[in-house]
Amino acid sequence: MSNYYYEAIQVKVADTGSYRLSSNSKINLDATIYNNNFDPFNPDTNAFSKDHGSCGDGQFKLDTTLLVNAVYILVVTTVSPNMRGHFSVFVSGSSNVSLSHIGEYLYFFG
Repeated sequence: MSNYYYEAIQVKVADTGSYRLSSNSKINLDATIYNNNFDPFNPDTNAFSKDHGSCGDGQFKLDTTLLVNAVYILVVTTVSPNMRGHFSVFVSGSSNVSLSHIGEYLYFFG
């Protein structure tokens, strides 16, 4: 059985527009943005933007349009099982963005 750790972060924007969310870490990361909620047992439900380390250095980069007054959940996880580590999320875009830590969880797979 493989263990995957993930962190959930709530994302809210001040204005509708284009945004880039990216990471910086010593570990390889994947990220997915969900609209409204995230169900770890149905990870494709509500997912609308995914990245599997497209930056070439194992980091994620999501370029997407986000709507004001919508609730988004950014889920960051490791590419490989049984890994944990520190990471930073950087956001740039049309307006101010609020990031709120929801929690860190463990998902069993296999």
